[in-house]
Amino acid sequence: MDETTTEVAASEPVLGAPTFPPGTTLREYETIFALKPELADEAVDRFKERVRSLIHREQGKAIKFTVWGKKKTQYELERQNRATYVHVDYLGQGGLVAEIERNLRMSDDVVRYQTVKLGDEVSADKPVEQDLKLAGDADQPERPPREERERREEFGGDGGGEGEEFESA
Repeated sequence: MDETTTEVAASEPVLGAPTFPPGTTLREYETIFALKPELADEAVDRFKERVRSLIHREQGKAIKFTVWGKKKTQYELERQNRATYVHVDYLGQGGLVAEIERNLRMSDDVVRYQTVKLGDEVSADKPVEQDLKLAGDADQPERPPREERERREEFGGDGGGEGEEFESA
């Protein structure tokens, strides 16, 4: 299973992106959110840009967005076993996280999210990195097709030899 990585060129700066005087320090956060798996790549990109503009509107600085792609979830989320994961690293003040999480909570496309504070006094001069897009996991069926399951059951299970006894000579 080889995950290919494609770099996405950094988009033009969002109008209204804040500038910080030299020596300004902010808190560093990362937020990971899971989107519904049926969203098209264009919809994921629009949602990503919506979060980026929200960060800038709240006087924060988006450092890096990474779209991890569709991955199998550990447990079922809203009757789905897969989700599209997006990771964002950003700088900002205290109210920024509350506003981002409020917007994520209100969106019907977001199934889960989590934010973690990475640092307290990080220089606002931290360089912005290019957005990254990973391929995600290959779509694999959750279980074998019906014909395969029926064939296995017909021959007494998976052929592992359970319940069989061998005579030793």
